[in-house]
Amino acid sequence: MLTGEKGHVVYGQYGYIYSIFPIMNVLYTYGMETAFFRFSISEDKQKLYRTQITAMLLSTFFLTAMLYMFRSPLAVFAEMSDHVEYVGWCAIIIGLDAMSALPYARLRKENRPRKYAFTKVAGIVVFVFTIVFLFSFGERFAARDPGGIFATWYKNNWGLGFILFANILQSAVTLLLLFKEFKDYRPVFDAAIFKKVFFYGYPILIAGFAGQINDSLNRVMFLKLYPATDRESLSLLAYYTAALRLSILINLVIQAFRLAAEPFFFSIASEKSAPGTYARIMKWFVILLALMFLNVMLYLDIWKHFVNHEYWRALGVVPVLLLSYIFLGVYYNLTVWYKLTDKTRYGTYIMICGSLVTIIFNWLLIPTWGYYACAWGTLLCYGVMMFLSFFWGQKYYPIPYDVAGFFKYIGLMLLLFFINMGICKVVPSIMLHLLSGTVLFAVYLLYIYMQERKELRGFPVIGKWIK
Repeated sequence: MLTGEKGHVVYGQYGYIYSIFPIMNVLYTYGMETAFFRFSISEDKQKLYRTQITAMLLSTFFLTAMLYMFRSPLAVFAEMSDHVEYVGWCAIIIGLDAMSALPYARLRKENRPRKYAFTKVAGIVVFVFTIVFLFSFGERFAARDPGGIFATWYKNNWGLGFILFANILQSAVTLLLLFKEFKDYRPVFDAAIFKKVFFYGYPILIAGFAGQINDSLNRVMFLKLYPATDRESLSLLAYYTAALRLSILINLVIQAFRLAAEPFFFSIASEKSAPGTYARIMKWFVILLALMFLNVMLYLDIWKHFVNHEYWRALGVVPVLLLSYIFLGVYYNLTVWYKLTDKTRYGTYIMICGSLVTIIFNWLLIPTWGYYACAWGTLLCYGVMMFLSFFWGQKYYPIPYDVAGFFKYIGLMLLLFFINMGICKVVPSIMLHLLSGTVLFAVYLLYIYMQERKELRGFPVIGKWIK
């Protein structure tokens, strides 16, 4: 991780710029993935796919051109006025990722996880290799020819430029590996299909746009509202970004769930047992998220070493962020009702409410609370979204969720966390922290066993060990 004052500023820039990326990704894809899952059931799959690809090619070209035309004012807003060209680089990354969206949706729909995973992992390997090479060995290569092209590029783009360049390579390699998914593409545009897709997807666009604002706007607002110099604000934002990285376990679970669940939910929607299946999935999803929360917080003395010690000052926001992402995960699970009933406009209403909570809370409290306002605002926002989705969902598409069970699992999770936190404050020994964390984690596992023993017997592999 980047260290020192200069490194903190660069890492803060990284956290700031990459908080804007997801917002632009939603704008570029405008609900096409979910619409593909929805209409591949009722429409000609090939014509649907070709129509959507054609639409996205045109919209991606238009949006990228607009970003390029307004690159100068956008660079000033994004705190990159010294590197206006970076706006163009960002546009390339977002455009390449947008063109990968539908091929990935197709892989998910056709249940081809190996190719999906291979292309994703290959892109990550390219990104990591490029980053390691530039930051660890680039200076040595530049020193061999100080006046050369590489040395000049290295000096001008050190820091954020390296990250963006590596991201361009990652996105390009990923799209190249998806080439076969374009082999059967023909420039087809069926207006009737696109009309259905668009009117189904535009509320998802607005909802997704608002959702990413909820997740990312607090970092933009922090840089604009916190009473400090730009460099100080970027350094503090770097600490908050590092804390976000420690919530990666829950984020990975949520992303994996979304990738697998969405096509599955649509595939069983017509079955009578579907509501019961959705409820069961939700229960185990909550249990898994609670386990991830405890895994991070009970063993924080280990997890914190995944970020440099210079960034540990923001560790206090980690439990708040983890809990907020549990709420977000539950919300994503709950959204099944409006996607299946074609009431996607409710997703827009929910996200707008969440956005208002984010904006008002952060506007009022960032000047005094700093990045703690960002964390607590995120928690409140996702909590409101979760409640609204449950309330409307039970009205229009009732699902027999075990709400009392959810409260028990989350409540016990928080109780064990607070017990461990109290032990850590009284006992200075890290070994005893880890020991107490292990005991408390075992208590939670025992509780799961006692509550779910009957259902666990039916699980593959695990069921063999349950009596």
